[in-house]
Amino acid sequence: MKILYIYRYLLLGGVTTQLANRLGFLKSVCDPHFIFLSDHGGRTAFENYDKITVTSEPASIHDYVKEHEFDLIIAIDTKEITDYLINVHCEVPIIQEVHGISYKLNYLVEEDQRRFLGYIVPSSYSKERIIEDYSAPEERTFVIPNCLDTTLFSRKEVQPITNKKIICWVGKLNDHKNWQGFLELAERISERRDDCVFWIVGGETASAKATRHLFHEANKRDLRIQWIDRMEYNEMPDLYSMVAESGGCTVSTSKGESFGMSLIEAMACGCPAIAPTVGAIPEIYLGSLQRLTYELHDLQACESIVDRLLDDVDERKIQIINGVEKVQKDYSIHHVVTQYFNLLQKLSTAQKVW
Repeated sequence: MKILYIYRYLLLGGVTTQLANRLGFLKSVCDPHFIFLSDHGGRTAFENYDKITVTSEPASIHDYVKEHEFDLIIAIDTKEITDYLINVHCEVPIIQEVHGISYKLNYLVEEDQRRFLGYIVPSSYSKERIIEDYSAPEERTFVIPNCLDTTLFSRKEVQPITNKKIICWVGKLNDHKNWQGFLELAERISERRDDCVFWIVGGETASAKATRHLFHEANKRDLRIQWIDRMEYNEMPDLYSMVAESGGCTVSTSKGESFGMSLIEAMACGCPAIAPTVGAIPEIYLGSLQRLTYELHDLQACESIVDRLLDDVDERKIQIINGVEKVQKDYSIHHVVTQYFNLLQKLSTAQKVW
């Protein structure tokens, strides 16, 4: 089977990471190609894989499709390209993968949605959203969770660089990820404790205005924040391991998540990850992991969870063990991508019957 993936941004973000995670398995069972509309330095996630093209020209994408005779096109939030391919009567079946929840998804309800072979989403929450809000056909909407390379993402031996506990936030510097909430949390903790430091990881693609806003808000609160704007994907396990080794944790303050990739990355490395009960996050945090969740904007509750993880040795041990087990059981590449590829084969076979 020959598959073409089309996505907007070649950057070190959630979607690109997911495509890279799948690649090792997929290239052993099929022939995957990738087209990105713009390059933001994410090629390193794919190592030396050479079937990657960057172009924003719809005509050249159509030429590429005709040249390679693909069996499937899998488009991720790229309305302008799927519109064009439909308009030029591209005969290759198109599957829509929907990873965003804040992105404009109106294209899912347009008349041409009948041309899509199916929809793949990473969580039951996302499935409910696109069915209820955008009338995607329930019988052709499928949930396949995100996967993680659990050989790469595991606890690493690292040299500590601070004798304080690291409280770490990972994400883009945008309102949706709510970095402002993390600064408020850091301010609250700093008023009571002197054994913590605060890191923000991510934001390489942020505008100068957004960056100035971050530093302005940190200075206003008299906070010393360590900002790491970019880390290579293969360096992230060391980061999470360093946070874990310090006795700290990661904290998400996101207003919504279609999955929650950074959360399972941290867990896999033995780093407890605190998160709000928004979007798909409750689907991950089952059993004792629920004790690591709080209602969005309830920073008092979040602060209490941080204190418990930092001070209660037994609770910390339980959460580390259960987090690692959860990721290995439900989100390993082999487990998830086997399901994923079986679904693609099923959809492709069904389409030929139709």
